[in-house]
This record gives sequence, C-alpha cells and structure tokens, in this order.
Amino acid sequence: MSLPDRDQDPLRYPQALVVMVRLPIPGLCKTRLCPPLTELQAADLYQAFLTDIGRELQSWSAPVDIWLAWHGEGGDAGELAALFPEHTYLLAQQGDSLTERMTTVFEQLFERGYRRIVMRNSDSPHLPLAFLEQAFAALQQEAGSVVLGPDLDGGYYLVGLDRPAQGLFPTQMSTDSVFQQTVEAARSRQRRVVELPAFLDVDDADDLCTFWLEFGARADVRHWATWQVIEDHGLIDQLGS
Repeated sequence: MSLPDRDQDPLRYPQALVVMVRLPIPGLCKTRLCPPLTELQAADLYQAFLTDIGRELQSWSAPVDIWLAWHGEGGDAGELAALFPEHTYLLAQQGDSLTERMTTVFEQLFERGYRRIVMRNSDSPHLPLAFLEQAFAALQQEAGSVVLGPDLDGGYYLVGLDRPAQGLFPTQMSTDSVFQQTVEAARSRQRRVVELPAFLDVDDADDLCTFWLEFGARADVRHWATWQVIEDHGLIDQLGS
C-alpha cells in the first residue's frame, strides 16, 4: 500500500510504528557483511530479516499504524509490503544521508497527524515486540520525551518521538558516539530521555556470530527465515573460514 491520501484514508490510530528498510538488492544492503559473505548471501540474509520482522508484526495487536519506510534507488518496495500486516503503508525515504531520511520520515508522519511515532531498525529480526510497547508507553507518560534503544555499537536500534526531531540526530550516523550525541542533543533541548535495554543489531561478521550464539541455540526459532538462511547457506562456518 502506498502513501495514503490525507483526506481519503484518515489515520486508523494516533500512533505509528516505522520500520526503516533498504531494498534487499545484492550489493546495496548489508555490505559490511561482504566479505566474508557474498553480496547475494548478504541480500538473502537481509530478506530473511524482513520476513521475520513482518511475521512477528502480523501477530501484534497493538493500536498502531505500521509504515515501511524504504530506501533503494531504482527499486520497488511493493513486494516487501506482502511480508507485513495487511494495513502496512509504504513510504519512500527522502534525503542524501540517513540523518536526513530519518528526520524527513518523522516530519512527514507528524504532518499527517500522528501524535506518537516509534522508528525501529531492520537489522534486529529478533527484537522483542515488548520493546516497541515500552517505547509507546514511555511517549504517553511525558510530552516531549525522546525514547532511545541503544545497540551494542554506540548507535540505536529504535527512536521514539512525539514531536519532530528538530536537530536531534547527528550529521554522521555511523560512529560509536551516535547514541551519546543524541542523548546530549535531547537534553540540551530540555527533552526527557528514556533509555530502553541495549540490544544487538547485525551489521558485520562479528555481530552475526554474536547473533547466532543467542539465536541458533533456540529451539523455538527453527521456522524463522533467518535461521533457515543461516543454516542452509552454512554462513556461520563461512564466517570462520
């Protein structure tokens, strides 16, 4: 589903979850895994991430509109929408940098009338739905709050706002100080910062190994697309070779 017309398709709920994604095109996604993975393997793994995130959201009954904010030149996100709940909306990211694209997504959705927006990554397919619920709950408690879910590399896997970003995000989003810079920017604007538990996002080979140490030992995830891709392609053995 594309961006709904403001008049023809009003908001179903006052809050929105945004999943930030890249199109799973070889050579254009998860490039920090290449090598040791091939570009095709990295794209297949990322497609599995999206499949699992979409499947988990299918079972989520929270009163939240879901948006798939996608990035990828010359691509089409139409097929990705089929992985997500029926009423998921598509929104093309706009901007030359991740900072610009995140800021613009928030601006566009606040302009549509949403009061609370939580943006999550697509590199943590095993992120608990409870973390999303905690983020929305925190936004309801105090106006102007900034909810951040720190990852293990100094960035964050989630950010929740109830008003536009207004310069919160650092110009460079690929450093190990992104989380701290965002916290400092929020506090300088007298905005309360709520920190969620730290969680892993899978960016490079070391992250994938860490992910598998937790994920691969769980019997309840054998049906997940991510587990199947890692197993079928022998990716963990490949990382060690």
